[in-house]
Amino acid sequence: MRTVVITGGNKGLGLAQTSRFLEAGWTVHVVSRTEGDLGTLAPGPGRLEWQRCDLGDGSDTDYLDQVCSREGGISALVNNAGAHLKKPVWEVSPAEFQRVLDINIKSMFAACGHFVRLQGRDSDNGEAENCGAIVNISSMGGLMALPSAAAYVTAKTGVIGLTRSVAVDGASRGIRCNAVCPGFIDTDMTRAILEKDPARRERIERRIPSRRFGLPDDVANAVHFLASDESRYVNGAILPVDGGYAVGF
Repeated sequence: MRTVVITGGNKGLGLAQTSRFLEAGWTVHVVSRTEGDLGTLAPGPGRLEWQRCDLGDGSDTDYLDQVCSREGGISALVNNAGAHLKKPVWEVSPAEFQRVLDINIKSMFAACGHFVRLQGRDSDNGEAENCGAIVNISSMGGLMALPSAAAYVTAKTGVIGLTRSVAVDGASRGIRCNAVCPGFIDTDMTRAILEKDPARRERIERRIPSRRFGLPDDVANAVHFLASDESRYVNGAILPVDGGYAVGF
């Protein structure tokens, strides 16, 4: 049975990712501060484990050691945990900016490095075997500017740079690294925000070529593909899951 670690896999888009891997028969280790909505998941062919961890300090990677020791190895790491901040650049305090960076990029940077150290193996003949996959969750905010979200956009743009660097450096040790950039996805949080501004939702949908918001499963399917052997020759890809929003007008 293959093993995946998903940070922030206890709710929202992360919960959909957890469900997708369980359905595919993986052992899923969710790393988060709380169990969140994990109790709502239906039993599947996979096995679910939960590990409490606050990724807010940006440097804790002990959870990877613990999972590796328990399972004998980790097939994939999904760096999903993140935090948003809705403020224009001139209103963001240094402490707020640091918090956004710690959760969205510093913790991911540390996890990527430690995963490669744990799983990667240098090749003797120049052709590294497949030792694991990393999928980083960025955002359409990593591809384009979003209003009043300077700190978030900065962090999510950094995720894309990190992904490309790990893809290049990790390849010699058999590690692939790709990123998914979700666009407007129909989640409880998105609905709650846009219910107060129906005109904004209408404007957004007009911009999306498919004229609809995505579903959490759309993101989860992309993440599972990039973590699986089906994408074994995909490395350094930045995959928008946005219905064409980033290229629409």
